Amino acid sequence: MDVNNVVDVMNNFKGEGVMPVGVDTAIKALRPGARWEITVAGGEYVYHKWWDPNGLKPPTKAEIDAELAYQTKLQEYYQYAYSRCAEYPDGFEQLDMLWHAVNNGQELKNSDWFQSIKKVKEKFPKPEGQPPVKE
Repeated sequence: MDVNNVVDVMNNFKGEGVMPVGVDTAIKALRPGARWEITVAGGEYVYHKWWDPNGLKPPTKAEIDAELAYQTKLQEYYQYAYSRCAEYPDGFEQLDMLWHAVNNGQELKNSDWFQSIKKVKEKFPKPEGQPPVKE
């Protein structure tokens, strides 16, 4: 997933109201394709099983914590997109609104479709600036 491309981020949208962030998402980002069993207790990560197709060792607590901090920043930045998804009319309804606007010869900027999308975009504006980058 290219986190600097909102389309890729939204393809990760599974109906939750936020971008998922957790130890599992951090490990998946740090060691793609790895499989593991882990427990987290007292702020420590204990690997019970670890397999990485590239032969890499499990990520350290410091690596996981840094990745969690980065993913949390991404979650905050892209929250507008998740919030928009929850409030946009569904795709069939949008197509119906567009069809009626075109069929009636209506200027699209004056259509119900455009106004409903505009209302959601104004309610959840895209943040200014670029998405966070890994340090």
